[in-house]
Amino acid sequence: MSIIILGACGEIGRYIAYDLVKNGYKVTLADIREIEGKKIAKKLGSRATFQKLDVMDFEKLVEVLKNYKLVVNNIGPYYMFGDWIPRATIQAGINYVDICDDHDATRTFIKMNKLVERENLTFLINSGASAGLTNIMAKMGANQLDKVDSIRVLWFEDTGETIGFGQLAHWAHIAMGKVPQFINGEWVNIKALTDREVVEFPAPLGCAPLYFVGHPEPVTLPLYIETDEAICKGGVLPESDILLTKILDMLIPLKHNKIMKLVCNFFLKIFPLITGNVEEREIISSFKTDVIGLKSQKNVHLSYAVIGEVAKLTSVPASIIAQMILNEDISSHGVFPPEGCPDLNLDKMKKELEKRNILIKQKKV
Repeated sequence: MSIIILGACGEIGRYIAYDLVKNGYKVTLADIREIEGKKIAKKLGSRATFQKLDVMDFEKLVEVLKNYKLVVNNIGPYYMFGDWIPRATIQAGINYVDICDDHDATRTFIKMNKLVERENLTFLINSGASAGLTNIMAKMGANQLDKVDSIRVLWFEDTGETIGFGQLAHWAHIAMGKVPQFINGEWVNIKALTDREVVEFPAPLGCAPLYFVGHPEPVTLPLYIETDEAICKGGVLPESDILLTKILDMLIPLKHNKIMKLVCNFFLKIFPLITGNVEEREIISSFKTDVIGLKSQKNVHLSYAVIGEVAKLTSVPASIIAQMILNEDISSHGVFPPEGCPDLNLDKMKKELEKRNILIKQKKV
């Protein structure tokens, strides 16, 4: 077997498995949920097998990973697991892809670069939608300009999509307390869910209210693209969810993992009551990157966007990048977000996305 997917029973994990199998790869679905995992593997056919695995058993995790060439780590929230799985991956001596969307975990992974490089391994982190497609769109825009002044990552997710513990815990993490942004050439911590801004997304989505949130892009983009600003704003509807998050932020001064687990598990039970009538609307989300700067001494504002289901937009880039590593289209050693990988071919990436009906829309504003 070439590829093992950790957390394969989740919605995004099974999407990744589907895309890999469809493109001819044999995969192992690893998860603690045995009944569900076997059902998914059976549905995917002969190229998929299931492995029951508790990733918190470090020695067992390393032992299992040694049988593969690459692991796709789909287990979140990433801030709760820290560097546990990347360390096991290094010890197993295999390559690594994830869809990490937490800013602090991203910083932790980047600090592992020298160790990963020394072991001649390739780690592609932040390979989902945001972070992931947003970083790729930022790089595409930066390549068109002589000078980049600002990169604005903007996303809206419809709460009508499937929500599990990982997604809810991630939202609490990025929407409470202070979060990193890169403004005026330096990293600053800004109160989450502030600076409300109504942003226009491609049709049929239209306009949505966004706020500062904590995501990896402001952490990584300035490391690889010279710019004065890199910010991230996100939003959900109904907007009452934003108000509820702000209230919880005030009521929960100590946000330890145990406390947040209890809070998230409680809201998972009542979430269907506060998301609105899903059946009466089209479920659609969008991820957008605006790149602003100079070209031939003229001010230029380039806007890139994708629309669709979050699960598909998150899983497909991870699958494509995993395939690029296995095919040695990507062979650089170290830890990279997409915009920092020297041999990630943007044109090929765009073509592979288009094959899967994910279209990057570009326009000059």
